[in-house]
Amino acid sequence: MKKNLSFVMAVGWVFSLSLAGLAEAQTVEIGTWAGFRTAAVSFTFDDGPQSDVDIAMPLFKKYGYKATFNIVTNWAGGNINGMLTWSGVKELAAAGHEIASHSDSHPDGTMSANEISSSKGKINQNIQQPYGCVTLAYPNCNTPGDAQVLQNYVVGRICNSGSSIMGKNGPSNWAAVPAMMTGSNGTSDFKGNMQTAVQQGGWVAFLTHGFTTGTNGYANYSPTNASAMEDGLQYAKQNDSKIWVAPMGHVAMYIKERNASTATASTSGSSITVKLTHTIANDVSKYEYPLSLRIKNDNNWTAASGTQGGKAITVFIKDGYIYFDAVPNGGDIVISSGGSSTNPSSSASTQPGSSAAQPASSNSNSGVSVEYKLEMEDYMPGGEGVGYSALNDDSEATGYRSDDAGIVKVGTDGYGVGYTMAGEWYAYSLVIPCEGQFSVVARAATGSANTARFTVSADNVAGEVAVDVPSTPDDWNAYAEVDGSGTLNLVPGDNVIRVHFDDSYINVDWIKLTSSNAQCAYAIPVAKNLRLNSLSGPVQYQVFDMNGHLLKSGTVSAQGSVQNLWSAANRGLSKGTYVLRYGNGASMGSVQVRK
Repeated sequence: MKKNLSFVMAVGWVFSLSLAGLAEAQTVEIGTWAGFRTAAVSFTFDDGPQSDVDIAMPLFKKYGYKATFNIVTNWAGGNINGMLTWSGVKELAAAGHEIASHSDSHPDGTMSANEISSSKGKINQNIQQPYGCVTLAYPNCNTPGDAQVLQNYVVGRICNSGSSIMGKNGPSNWAAVPAMMTGSNGTSDFKGNMQTAVQQGGWVAFLTHGFTTGTNGYANYSPTNASAMEDGLQYAKQNDSKIWVAPMGHVAMYIKERNASTATASTSGSSITVKLTHTIANDVSKYEYPLSLRIKNDNNWTAASGTQGGKAITVFIKDGYIYFDAVPNGGDIVISSGGSSTNPSSSASTQPGSSAAQPASSNSNSGVSVEYKLEMEDYMPGGEGVGYSALNDDSEATGYRSDDAGIVKVGTDGYGVGYTMAGEWYAYSLVIPCEGQFSVVARAATGSANTARFTVSADNVAGEVAVDVPSTPDDWNAYAEVDGSGTLNLVPGDNVIRVHFDDSYINVDWIKLTSSNAQCAYAIPVAKNLRLNSLSGPVQYQVFDMNGHLLKSGTVSAQGSVQNLWSAANRGLSKGTYVLRYGNGASMGSVQVRK
């Protein structure tokens, strides 16, 4: 049986796809936006001032989002006061941000046509990124020639101080993508424009030149208040199920691929094979950004796993559908009943969540059983917006820590968190040498009349695990161990685990993350003569053993070096190897150290 279907879903527009299968043919749908979200948002930064690294990069790291940074190549290579050098640009790229062109010379008028390709070449020579340089932002918003731009880039960006919200198919001219100027000569209403984009199911891009504080160099036109931008990022995070935040070039690739792709599905026994293809690859891009797809779960599978081209991809079952991300022309997608499902990706991911392009480390060892336990009262330091987000100030005043955000007593000598409200979250540091799929178990209670849910996720990988806590009416001390639904992918190094409360009035003692077949390789760098860049005054630290268990934390005066910090932090520890996590607020780093 063969069917051609085209219809509109509540979550957004879905495109006509040809479906071939057996007697019970199934429908494959491509989401308008990654994760079947309602709208897309891109943040772009022009010129390449030092404030991009000092202010923007930590701010976006705090919320786990990626942006587009448009670089003037001659300035990056010229050691100009207040502007980033290639070293600073590489920091942005290493953090997963898109590095795009803003010409070679940033002339007063229109950039010369020869800088269209030469600026791209210089960026590709200096910066390694998954898709190369695919975005051009014109100096002074003047295009040097649409045809030549689109021979070299996926997208060319102009400016607009008024409304710049595009529809689901992007702009009418891909060489003239509008972006909303922010700051003193533009908007400061990030939240309001995102809300409008959600209402319209469209895409909004912001354009920022430096900040009202910080070192801006030549990027001093219409500086933006960082607090206003943070309010927007916080709103996006709170509405992650609706808003996809991604770099401009990535959103452009997604739209073009989505409109050009065809999917066919065939069912055989307990597996579904999907073919996802397009024919738009050219000299500019292969257009291999992952798309979000879903199939109706007609057979009521309780769990599913998947591969594309033989490599594992993220699969999730929710609300009667099987969700997964896949790369067009990336090989057959095989979805099988059983295995472990993980939740749809967070908008905070660099990509929608496909792991087809993220192979495991070749240095890993197989078959390792590991377990990490996070005590809920030991959330990250840094206060509101970093270690937690609280909607009320209630707690039992235990005195366990100075920023007592909802801490409650558990038993006679233990602690946990309580007085929780829907929308609140807590964040936890977990520095580990292993990667793999981890199940989640929590010790929790709720005295509400109904089952209450919270979710567990990691900021630097896709997916989340839901934990449904059974009700024990009016008894918030009837703690029980509850299994989460699905698994969470973790990677070696510095992970931030986030516990988000979907419902109110849940007490949680601890959560455990367990894998029976983790791939372990010590990917955390070893401290030698490293410096604490851009940090001064008291420095927060946490010390973990090599199994990821938090041993101690505090604040000391580091006097600029890891060695001095470690000398103060290792008092009372026995001889051995540890992981030291250090920094202030959202700007944290991790290294291996020995005593």
